[in-house]
Amino acid sequence: MTILVTGATGNVGGQVIAQAPGAVRALSRTPGRFPAHVETVSADLSDPVTLIPALRGVEAVFLMWPLHTAAALPGVLEVIGAHARRVVYLGSGGVADLTMDEQLKLFARSGLEWTVIRPSTFAVNALWWSRQIRAGDVVRGIHGDLAMAMLHEADIAAVAVRALTDTACVGEVYDLTGPAALTQAEQVRVIGEVLGRPLRWEEVSRAAAREQLLTDDFPESFVDVLLDAYTAMSAWPAPAITATVAQVTGSSARDFQCWVADHAGEFAA
Repeated sequence: MTILVTGATGNVGGQVIAQAPGAVRALSRTPGRFPAHVETVSADLSDPVTLIPALRGVEAVFLMWPLHTAAALPGVLEVIGAHARRVVYLGSGGVADLTMDEQLKLFARSGLEWTVIRPSTFAVNALWWSRQIRAGDVVRGIHGDLAMAMLHEADIAAVAVRALTDTACVGEVYDLTGPAALTQAEQVRVIGEVLGRPLRWEEVSRAAAREQLLTDDFPESFVDVLLDAYTAMSAWPAPAITATVAQVTGSSARDFQCWVADHAGEFAA
């Protein structure tokens, strides 16, 4: 089986490449980042026709949608369906004009063998605090009591690889979470425990949090979107924990301590 991996240089796509058996083809503009056995191809997902050369000889596609509009997604699925038989899609809440439920309906109508993965909060988002942690022992932000089911990217990839290679996963919708819901303040504490540092959360005003995000090099166009999302999420119930990672892969989801240990060097001064 030859698998085409989109988003190949991303956190999840990179893990899919590392875990996938058989031949792997990476959709990327930076071929030097991959092992010698990984073929690199390029295409523009906003222009579905450009995918055709990348799909020749491919049987399954890991599809991560990088665009904020879904305008080209139906065309991409049509092109994939003309060349491959299976697609595993990593659902995205960042597609402004297509909700997660609408994304699912689109794949169900595609005629492909499909699996949709819907992840909880990516643990890698904690790297947003890395600059503050490198600079001192305090992380400043809003809604420190906001709980998230932090999910290791390696677990997302493990589920994706199983779905790409196992017909039992066809037609399934997998809601993935980490093994526990941790507030932002608890996440900071865990990072400190793993790093051996007395890290703590400091609740600040929205204006101060906005200024901190800009200092941390967040794009101004994203800062208010993120802060608005945190405010909305703070009104929701704590996330329900699923056992889907274990059910699909046979291994329990990695905890946040494991994720921090795997990324400890990225928090180092």
